[in-house]
Amino acid sequence: MSTILCIDTASDRFALVLDRDGLVTALEAEAGRDHSKLLLPAIASLLGDEAKLDAILVVTGPGAYAGVRVGIATAEGLGLAHGAGVFGIGTLEAVALARRDEGETGPFAAIHPAGRGEFAIQRFEAGAPAGPVMITALADLTQDSRGEGAAQHGGIEVTPRQRAMAALRDRAPKIRSGELTAGAEAFYLREPNITVSRRQRAAS
Repeated sequence: MSTILCIDTASDRFALVLDRDGLVTALEAEAGRDHSKLLLPAIASLLGDEAKLDAILVVTGPGAYAGVRVGIATAEGLGLAHGAGVFGIGTLEAVALARRDEGETGPFAAIHPAGRGEFAIQRFEAGAPAGPVMITALADLTQDSRGEGAAQHGGIEVTPRQRAMAALRDRAPKIRSGELTAGAEAFYLREPNITVSRRQRAAS
């Protein structure tokens, strides 16, 4: 039996999908800024009495800095605990895979909120990337946008659950056949906005 877990924490809502030799179960839940508190209990609930994970697939961004960081750290911790390989997939590729599952291969723009009223954006054509990942302003989104927040601008919404389901559907056979090399590195569009605390400023 081969069991693969997919973790998507790139949004305020997180998604988990578990593939037990083709038997798929999934959940999506609100996390806000509490990914670190809610993710492991949700994984335990989804796994139930499952003894072992054989692989973990994790969405690596772009997305919420803390969410992506927690998702990757959790995947790596589970990988060590279960002796399982950890594999990464980008948020925008997962968006494109979700649309491919609906029969749409492009051209369209896969998008994801990038903070500060901006979006990460990447063009896809024939199901493949047709350009680099960039940042665009909210006002520049068009009706061919696909992803979180796209529906507000005449595009098509793609939820974390849809991303995770599509990502695992694409990657699970490749992981099982040994086609993919393990590794999951976070993809950030910009450096995190971290400031010195008041206590540290006072001490200095």
